[in-house]
Amino acid sequence: MFVWFLGGCLGSVQLGDLVVTEREDGGLDVTRYTGKPLLTDLRFAVGRGDEVYEFQAGSYRLVSGETVWSEVHLANRQGEGFWGFDLLDSDDQPVGEVLLSPAATSALAVQVVAFEGNRVRFDAACTGDDHFVGGGEHAMDVDHVGEAFDLWVSEPGIGKVDSETPPADWFITGTRHASSTPDPFFVRPEPVGVVAHTLSRVSVDLCTGNRWRLDVADAAAAWTVIDDNTPLAIVETHARMSGSPVLPPDWAFAAWADAVRGTERVREVAAELRAAGAAASVIWSEDWRGGESGGTGYHPVPEWDVDETLYPAPSDLDAELEAAGFKWLAYFAPSLVEGTRAWDEALDYAIRTDAGEPYTYLGPSLTTTTAPDLTDPAAVEWALGKMEACLEIGFDGWMADYGEWLPTDAVLANGDAERDHSVWPLLWLDLSAEATADHDAVIFARAGWTGVASITPVHWPGDQRTSFDADDGLPSVVPMTLGASVAGIPLNGSDIAGYQSFGNDPSDKELWMRWAALGAFSPIMRTHHGAFSDEDWQFDSDEETLATFAALSRVHVALFPYLRGLAEAAAERGTPLVRPLFFHYPDEDWGRMDAWLLGPSLLVAPVLEAGVTTLDVSLPSGVQWYDWWTGARAESGSLAAPLGSIPVFAPAGAVVPLFTTPPDSLVPGPLNGIRTLSEADSERTVVVFAGAAGSFTEADGTVYSSDGAGTSSGSATGTFSSGTLKAGGVTLTIEGAVERTYVMQVWG
Repeated sequence: MFVWFLGGCLGSVQLGDLVVTEREDGGLDVTRYTGKPLLTDLRFAVGRGDEVYEFQAGSYRLVSGETVWSEVHLANRQGEGFWGFDLLDSDDQPVGEVLLSPAATSALAVQVVAFEGNRVRFDAACTGDDHFVGGGEHAMDVDHVGEAFDLWVSEPGIGKVDSETPPADWFITGTRHASSTPDPFFVRPEPVGVVAHTLSRVSVDLCTGNRWRLDVADAAAAWTVIDDNTPLAIVETHARMSGSPVLPPDWAFAAWADAVRGTERVREVAAELRAAGAAASVIWSEDWRGGESGGTGYHPVPEWDVDETLYPAPSDLDAELEAAGFKWLAYFAPSLVEGTRAWDEALDYAIRTDAGEPYTYLGPSLTTTTAPDLTDPAAVEWALGKMEACLEIGFDGWMADYGEWLPTDAVLANGDAERDHSVWPLLWLDLSAEATADHDAVIFARAGWTGVASITPVHWPGDQRTSFDADDGLPSVVPMTLGASVAGIPLNGSDIAGYQSFGNDPSDKELWMRWAALGAFSPIMRTHHGAFSDEDWQFDSDEETLATFAALSRVHVALFPYLRGLAEAAAERGTPLVRPLFFHYPDEDWGRMDAWLLGPSLLVAPVLEAGVTTLDVSLPSGVQWYDWWTGARAESGSLAAPLGSIPVFAPAGAVVPLFTTPPDSLVPGPLNGIRTLSEADSERTVVVFAGAAGSFTEADGTVYSSDGAGTSSGSATGTFSSGTLKAGGVTLTIEGAVERTYVMQVWG
């Protein structure tokens, strides 16, 4: 449909539900057909640039380079079912073209091509009420309005400076937005989402002046403008467009415990967890291929095969763990290190220099290192063989570490190391996904780009410092997890107590307790020994810590019916498990970094500072809140937060199904007399908060609906597959196919 302005040649076109209108000053406005504004004064540019990067320790510094942009204007409109324009320079010479077409009913595809340049720009006017949530994982921001930075896969650094200017030790300390998992997708008010589809560097300027832009370092790129009624719906659309998230096996939703330094330590950890009554299903040993201590701590040996001196008869150990209800996870990194067996076996498959020699650099182990060329079928076959051998031992998956370390001037068998930079972590994770495709296994990763959740099911936000430092310690977990969730990565879990102790002290008991409490209300709960494992506080460093971990692990696994239901929604609809508060409470600050929502029903407010035993909590207005732990009505203000606890709240109308008696393991049973998933699944406690109607759907299709009545507390019990329970003036309707004993707990 074309609509022509009277008296002139300006026009507008409706593409799906979105309308694109030419402006008299040469730009384009994009609105919904109802008139809702989405983009104001959209313009384009093409340019040419050449950059030179210095590469060290997985980090990148731009040492030279400049882009010269050609401002362009639109001309020669054409199209049927789309809208196309030539892009003309100031001399009216064609320098590119733009094509606008419906990507879906409420999504607009914008493609820009530069004829001779190698840069394209998407540029719109700020509105005065701007926010930009997204961009992937970033440690210091949730809302990036007023900032300009590059989205580029890199080591995030150990600690960060408060700017985008690389410090003198740029290869160690990160810039403000250095990230292992950036994502060129942002949600803005109105609401509207914009995503750039590219594997190249994206430079963003998010209203440092009166315009915002997403520049792509390639000769062609596409952007999608996503319209919907809520920010959450826009995030769901982006997640589905990026590739529906894959889900891990059920056992991944119980606690994971770290165990390194050999077979006897693994056995000790397994015995401690069971004796303490911890609800744990995973033990992971990153040094399965060997470990060594040095000036930077205890780290895995850079081999690709099991170390049978440290782990003799590993298949026998795996069988012991399986019988005790534990899956056993390993570790891989895409490095070939001089002096190892892997170097001798796979050097012919390494990335190359211009001269055709293996491209080497100083790797994570501070020795001469290269990387297998993940675009070379021979390298892929070799790496898959190593992963398949790991699975044959009995391992049930691994940490797929790194993915950031690719020099931009390396020569690949297929592709360009600079232009296709962001594909590298995806290729690395594709290997793990292929190796484990027919196994009951879990892969967890830290590096990625758009669509990473469709490859690997579990993500962790990198190697935080073992501290309360805001730049890279415990507080950074909140914005990084929220950023990952907005990017379409639904299952996250950080290293409890952090990992790096370079420039800060090792973890202590207080930090460990606070971090573990947040881990219990994360999608994935996982410990890590830390780089300096002899000095870092561990989950079994004293009896109180072990008891706290066991208690928190039971809290976490009791949430399985709720978490697994949320995960199913993530796979089906792209709905993240962890959400910014403003997704459900529009009046909340888009940039809040002191709390998150775990699904729609739990507001989690972690203690993020040392020495704090009370916490000022701000609860969204306009709804009655309840204390999750006691059922008492709650209000904003200063609340007690003793060590080992965490403030959690639920709104009126919340419906949360729990295991009545948490299992010891979520590994399929029967298992040596311990309580397993099948036994726990026969009972539910459904916690209902009175004062508003609510509902929840479990992964197995069981639907809970409360009628919103009631102002008092009470409980009721019944055994059925479908039926009703009444207590405290609330009626709960349950519709399902599985007969269970249901305990309804109403708080009012």
